Amino acid sequence: MLIGIFGILGGSLNGLNLLVVVAAITLGCVIAQWRISRAMITSLRIDRRMPSEAFAGKPMRIRYQINNQHRLMPLWMISLVDTMEKMRLAKSEVSVPSKRPAIVPFGSIEALTGVGLLMPGQTTSAYFDLIAHHRGRYRFGRWRASTLAPLALSTAYRESIREEDYVDVYPRLFRLKRSWQRLLPSRIGNVSATVHRQGPSNDVFFGLREYRHGDSPRHIHWRTTARLGEPAVRQFEQQKRFDLCLLVDAWSPKAVDPSDRQQRSSSSTLRGRIKSLGPKTATSKKEAESRAVDEFAVDEHVERAISLAATLAVELTHGSENRVLLVVAGQEIGVIATGASLVGRKRMLQALARMNPSSHVPISDALLKASSAATRLPDLLVISSRSQTRAAASDAATATSLRRWKSRSQVNWVDVSSKDASQWIASENI
Repeated sequence: MLIGIFGILGGSLNGLNLLVVVAAITLGCVIAQWRISRAMITSLRIDRRMPSEAFAGKPMRIRYQINNQHRLMPLWMISLVDTMEKMRLAKSEVSVPSKRPAIVPFGSIEALTGVGLLMPGQTTSAYFDLIAHHRGRYRFGRWRASTLAPLALSTAYRESIREEDYVDVYPRLFRLKRSWQRLLPSRIGNVSATVHRQGPSNDVFFGLREYRHGDSPRHIHWRTTARLGEPAVRQFEQQKRFDLCLLVDAWSPKAVDPSDRQQRSSSSTLRGRIKSLGPKTATSKKEAESRAVDEFAVDEHVERAISLAATLAVELTHGSENRVLLVVAGQEIGVIATGASLVGRKRMLQALARMNPSSHVPISDALLKASSAATRLPDLLVISSRSQTRAAASDAATATSLRRWKSRSQVNWVDVSSKDASQWIASENI
């Protein structure tokens, strides 16, 4: 436009008609670019489709259904930008996930996709793959579509008017060792007091062995018996049905509790008032960044404990009749009782994805809620980022609750910060 205005003024003052013509063509192209690009961007209809589930460290595909509603004009050079933000949930949102989340964003990722050519009335799809390296709840804000067509002299933008979309990124899953079921709480051999035997129809053929006194004649393998000349019977591996309470202790000395955050904010306000009486000083940028890093720091031991609990929950609720009572203990305490169902598994993974670590975890309160939710005390498996001795030493009520639970059922404590995790985890990347 500056070139066109300069050409018109120069041509008018000096009487150069050719310069006026060039200026008119330039301004005409700019006006045509503005009108056509605006018509193109308003003719777009875009629908965003979110994935049903996503896991940390695995790509999740965000799809967009793009439709050209113009009857005559094709669209081209369309780019689409979307932003994913990781959110921090408030304390009440983990126990009541149906409410609108009261969350605070920290950290964002931008993704870009586009469409080359879209004919009138045509509908196509575009997508991009994002990888969330940490569990949690993520928000997708308003997407922004733009086009440089037809002459690439300017860019026309358009933002969505619909509300944001949210997706829960579940914890990272591990690959367990083959003998992980033997590590579950047990009293007699590998069969727990709360492990129930299923019917013979659920037995799995294991092999053949010689006949022993007391074996059922129905299990005799007659072909092998005729070939060997001695009775041989089929041996079965009895399937087990576990009744287990899985407690996740998200204790972290790095975590900042809401009460501590309020005390920090009140103390900083008080310091600000005191400083306002004297010379005016401002908080440095480095101090603000360090406070943000301390507040949202990721504890590797806590994340490993949550990932191990998520892996066990998925394995125990996959195609079996196990009963699992999940207890999440962090800044909040949640109890999820479920069996072998997709809905129950999703609820457990959502609770594990949304839980926040804490430096003061009331394990005694978690055990009390677990005992009230269960009809009878199942075996207890605690997955923690600290040792049992340290947890009992920090709270006398925790030691008392564990002793009461041990008097009725088995209790196993897995400290992921020690060598206990190596007995369960074969690989942390699947």
